[in-house]
Amino acid sequence: MIYHKIKWLNFKTIIFGLTLSLIILVSFFLYSSRFYPLLNSDDALNILMAHYYRLPDDFYCWGQDRGGTLIPLLSQIFIKLFGCSALIAVSLSNYLVLILGYIGLSSLIKSRYYKIIFAIIWFLPFQRFVDITRFPIGVEYSIIGAAIYLINKLDTDRNAFGNTKRKILLALIILLFIISIWVSDLSMVTIVILLSVLILYHYIEFKSIKIDKTVIIYAIVGLVSCLLFIKYAKSFAIVKTHNYLEINGLTQIKDALLILKDTFADVLFLEHNEVSVSVYMYFAIVFFVYFAIAILREKNIKHMLSNKWIVFFLIDTVAILGVIMLSSWVLANNMGRWYFVATYISLSMTVVLILDNFEKCMKPLRYGILVLVTIGAVSPVLNMKYVYPKRLTPMAEVVGEFQQLGEIGVIGEFWNSYRTSCPAPDIIVATPHDKSNVRNYKLTEMVFEKNDIYVIRDMWLSEFPDTLNQFGHVLIKSGMPFRIGDCDVCKYDKVN
Repeated sequence: MIYHKIKWLNFKTIIFGLTLSLIILVSFFLYSSRFYPLLNSDDALNILMAHYYRLPDDFYCWGQDRGGTLIPLLSQIFIKLFGCSALIAVSLSNYLVLILGYIGLSSLIKSRYYKIIFAIIWFLPFQRFVDITRFPIGVEYSIIGAAIYLINKLDTDRNAFGNTKRKILLALIILLFIISIWVSDLSMVTIVILLSVLILYHYIEFKSIKIDKTVIIYAIVGLVSCLLFIKYAKSFAIVKTHNYLEINGLTQIKDALLILKDTFADVLFLEHNEVSVSVYMYFAIVFFVYFAIAILREKNIKHMLSNKWIVFFLIDTVAILGVIMLSSWVLANNMGRWYFVATYISLSMTVVLILDNFEKCMKPLRYGILVLVTIGAVSPVLNMKYVYPKRLTPMAEVVGEFQQLGEIGVIGEFWNSYRTSCPAPDIIVATPHDKSNVRNYKLTEMVFEKNDIYVIRDMWLSEFPDTLNQFGHVLIKSGMPFRIGDCDVCKYDKVN
């Protein structure tokens, strides 16, 4: 009897491990930089930075004073030690960080069923939040997830650890906090909320605000170290963003709400023919209405509030949403959906933790959330296959066609430039044109050192002119236009 029980437990463990591995592998072969069909020049910057990485100049993304370059830094391990291309190195580094974040966040979840649910949410996200797999906010929450794992370990095993081990854990937690702030300034909000919730629940548990002196000393050292490091790193940023922290007034908040309203209306009424996205949104509305009713009906709010992690993620959801609505920078970027990845993560964790801890009261939602996340998981694939770009071929393979032209320089609009060179930056060097968003003028100089220069017309020129003036150089049209790498291209010669 005991043998059969152990055998059944081992079988369930194997199934869980295989399911989790399959989710991660499917995600990697869909959304990593190497395989993503919609890889753009923002993604390509990570890859090119990894290829040319040099500290201290590259602490932040080219042309920015924000967005710490953790992924290009980690990629040096794969590039220098294993000889990987920057494209492969960035893909592997990104997913190692995502896996680390998943391990940290899922450590708060007891049920294997809900661990799998969260794995789908994390690695196979809903179409509107697919940027979690590559962009800084996903990396930020991965680092915070790792810190939460260590905090939980420090808290639950506080009597088992010797003084030295506690100090090591404290140092690692502080280091992770500093890294997360470097990666994304937004993490400061999440860290403040996290520490506030921990102090509050410490007081509730011990009826005292007294905190260990070692913790206070480490916190002070960590804060000073963070301020000094961020100031040092930002001192090398060429561009200083002056309006980055400006706050919206009432008029701007109203404009932000109108943009969100129009965006929701477009999805709900199938304005862009994104059927799977609309189906997800309708199902999500039904799910959350039933979810709210179940909480109120069972009167579980008090019990839920006793769980500090539910409270943390709930407050983080609301607070980050508030920051987004108040940010003039987010409004200036037309309320881009990538900013809402943070709320997607925190809200998802809130819901999963509630269902994990109070499942007996909400059994129908156990299957409802599985349907919801499954629809969300297939929505990006269906969108890419049938809406845009109507293919699943990796963009790296599409623009990889440029390698047929040999060692060349490329000039185009921002969105058609840097991604062109990311499969083979040793062979192809690209730059946006001089009226576009040039992020690294050293690459521009390298473009004009090439004997053969090609111009991409898409999103920039209505036709290929006989003469182009770019960055103080005169270019003369040479030959007929042709199509390569899903772009309209023409060769130009430099005039000496």
